[in-house]
Amino acid sequence: MLKAKVAKEDNTWAKYFASIRGVCPWSYNLMDKILIVQTPENCMKTWSSVFRASKYEACVYKFPEANPQWLINKCEELNAAQEHSEWLWSHPEADSGDNTSTHIPVLIQQDREKLTELRKKVGYTDGT
Repeated sequence: MLKAKVAKEDNTWAKYFASIRGVCPWSYNLMDKILIVQTPENCMKTWSSVFRASKYEACVYKFPEANPQWLINKCEELNAAQEHSEWLWSHPEADSGDNTSTHIPVLIQQDREKLTELRKKVGYTDGT
């Protein structure tokens, strides 16, 4: 069953996006353009296709039962298959010590070109 809402409609997500402003400064201001979705994995292809034509800046797909390795593998698979999207993952058990992990396991889809431009504006480098 599909469940979706805009991030700013959920206090837990609003607090999360406020807490990560240091690493993702635009996310808090764009909460009304971030869709939080809980959908079965077999619907991911459909949802990820719809994302490109949507008004949203990001789509956060919740996978409450996922482990970090599944998220890593799925993220790599999606990044290889979709040239227009950038896929990221987050898991509460995989926090790097900076308290920027989400409270539940998720995959995050963003427009690759827009994200690259935003990163350039703030001087972000990924360390590679």
